[in-house]
Amino acid sequence: MNSLVSIIIPTYNRSQLISETLDSVLAQSYPNWECIIVDDHSTDHTVEIIEKHIKKDSRFSVEHRPSRKSKGANACRNHGFEESKGDYILFLDSDDILKDTCIENRLKAINSAEKIDFVIANSSYLKDGVFYEKSICEFPSDYKSEDYLKLFLSYKLPWTVMSVLWKKNTIQDFQFDEDLTRLQDIDYHITILSKRNYNIFRLNDIDNYYRIDDNKGANTDHVSTVIKALTHFLNKYINQDFIKKKYSNEFKQFILFFLQNYLYPNNKNHKSEIRNIDEIIWKSNMFSIKELTLIKSQKLLITSGLINKKGLGINRIHKFLKKGLPNA
Repeated sequence: MNSLVSIIIPTYNRSQLISETLDSVLAQSYPNWECIIVDDHSTDHTVEIIEKHIKKDSRFSVEHRPSRKSKGANACRNHGFEESKGDYILFLDSDDILKDTCIENRLKAINSAEKIDFVIANSSYLKDGVFYEKSICEFPSDYKSEDYLKLFLSYKLPWTVMSVLWKKNTIQDFQFDEDLTRLQDIDYHITILSKRNYNIFRLNDIDNYYRIDDNKGANTDHVSTVIKALTHFLNKYINQDFIKKKYSNEFKQFILFFLQNYLYPNNKNHKSEIRNIDEIIWKSNMFSIKELTLIKSQKLLITSGLINKKGLGINRIHKFLKKGLPNA
């Protein structure tokens, strides 16, 4: 077991956090890795910190997002993949952390049987310096490729972007969508999983930590970004044959999750954008007339604020409406 593993990290203005991430790479018990950090033209001291790590260990290298590519983590990941030399690929975000045995254990798993395409480990949270030991997304180890596709399409996410060690040839023909600013990892995994059935090994051990920030999602710009990405995502998938023929129920759950929990509660400040998403849904013929009527009723309850009123039987009405729709 001496294969080269390429760790690809996109980064932008992470001077306060990236050193801890790179230190977790440097601490890996498996030694044969390269770490390609692709900087998205940071304006702080991120690159200086990376260069200090390169002086410390030549397995680190820094690239800069080519000007021909769109700004964003997706373009940086794609560029890093193009520059990678490893037989295996691990995507890592520049504020997250790997356990020191992460690569070693994943490689052992991927080499434990023939024809395994990729290995999945579990992720947990890192918050205020505390490493939590409860998995974000833990699923049975006997789940198949199609089971995972259904989960992603239902927005019941079975792994994070850094949870996977890929065989490079498994993802050779796939790229992150550079037009997406959110949902890019979901899109990436749906695109891959929809092409064929893969042989998957699930470790179900926590070996990486996703850093959470209480301020994420707290501002209007973030909401606008998510709505824009969701619009692009729906336009891309809602009329695809493989969804219409086999996975429409799962994709309905995805749509309903965002309508009920994200879009309609923010309708006041984003009426026109949300109206546009409504129109995409109505024109798709994915939902029945009955389901569309129930969705419109839900929207009225949520946007009017009635959903938060006690009494009036509102809770019973809302439960009745949800009962008539796919479980979101």
